[in-house]
Amino acid sequence: MKITEELLNEMKIKDENFSDGLIKPDGDYVRIPRGHLHGMMELLPWTENEIWKMIPDDDSPLFWLIEKTGCVLTDYNNSIGMKMTPAQQTVFDMMRKHGVLTDDYYDLTKQREKVREAREQKENRK
Repeated sequence: MKITEELLNEMKIKDENFSDGLIKPDGDYVRIPRGHLHGMMELLPWTENEIWKMIPDDDSPLFWLIEKTGCVLTDYNNSIGMKMTPAQQTVFDMMRKHGVLTDDYYDLTKQREKVREAREQKENRK
């Protein structure tokens, strides 16, 4: 869904859980009735079972899915994702301005780079 000033004003009154969602790289906002993990899995072209098999045992499923989907996970208390696209930043800022989200954003970009480097080093040792 596209986030607008009108929608944010309406949802602030109607739905206290509106902050629980995903901001896709193109700026579209997705509600997540089944939670963040399932919400991201539904965006991928594989079945849930296939996705679980793809996630390395030594990795965080949540962080892996964030990296794969490029989504920003939103929650009233904090948000987490990779470096935001301009479209994501615009939506995040609008939601913050309306009090739907707080300023707390955790950027996983460096953490994911370290995981990738460690995995590559491990593969090179084999």
